[in-house]
Amino acid sequence: MSEQCIGIIDPHLHVWQLSAGHYHWLRPNNPPHWPKKVVLQQDFLPADLALQSPFRLLGVVHIEAGFNNQQPEQELFWLSQQHWPFAYRSVAFLDCAAPIGEVERKLQALLPYHPAGVRHIFEGEDEAVLQRPELETIAAWLAQHQLLLEVQCDLSKASNWQRLAELAVKQPKLQLVLNHAGLVTSERFSDWQLALQQLGQYPTMAMKLSGWEMQQAGVTSSFDSRWFQRVLAAALELLPTDRLMLASNFPLCLWQGSYQQLWQRYFDSGQALGLSLADWQQLSRHSAQSWYRLALI
Repeated sequence: MSEQCIGIIDPHLHVWQLSAGHYHWLRPNNPPHWPKKVVLQQDFLPADLALQSPFRLLGVVHIEAGFNNQQPEQELFWLSQQHWPFAYRSVAFLDCAAPIGEVERKLQALLPYHPAGVRHIFEGEDEAVLQRPELETIAAWLAQHQLLLEVQCDLSKASNWQRLAELAVKQPKLQLVLNHAGLVTSERFSDWQLALQQLGQYPTMAMKLSGWEMQQAGVTSSFDSRWFQRVLAAALELLPTDRLMLASNFPLCLWQGSYQQLWQRYFDSGQALGLSLADWQQLSRHSAQSWYRLALI
């Protein structure tokens, strides 16, 4: 690897201070009941995010971590009080399953903090929320305020990607970002490819490649470079590089090694696929900077 500095913008990570917020999902007696959940049951602050040469962390996007889901603006306030040694933007929680009037009130409470977007995890029972008619109204509000909608759902299910395509058509100014590579699995890889092929026609749709540790959620596991390369190669065939972003999901990625090791593995995998440094930097820096309108320090 060359001696030059390689700038990184990480568009999907979390920090938290357990004594400051609710973080119900991190409490020992609450689900998810991950075997190695204890790894996460400590404070993770911006100072814990560091990369060594040849990488340099230039910016991050903080994704909501359940600080207070009833008043999600409190997490944005807490984030604003932290010391960030690099550029950062935030994505807030927005309960898209709530009564529509409540959703509007909560969205209005977020706006003074200028988040980059909002997230709702459309998994499990909440998968039905993606089909909710009121989501179209919410999507219109988000587009009006130039807020991204972060979508975490199983992309291999036709009903999910078809709904996303519908939102993209009805709200052509709404930017949608698919979290964790659309929860791709080897069992439904062809269905995932079909979904990405269909969604690739919408320029307002992007995807973050992260969350590999979630397939063995809650246990210490090894990063599967061959699996990552298979997903990345398929994504590069179906989406342009300016709509793909490498991300960490820190601190959950620590189940598979250090933060430094993850970015090194991403780099090595890019080399194995024959990516130029320019293309890899599009995936590891420039796409995120553009989609999240990140002004570097």
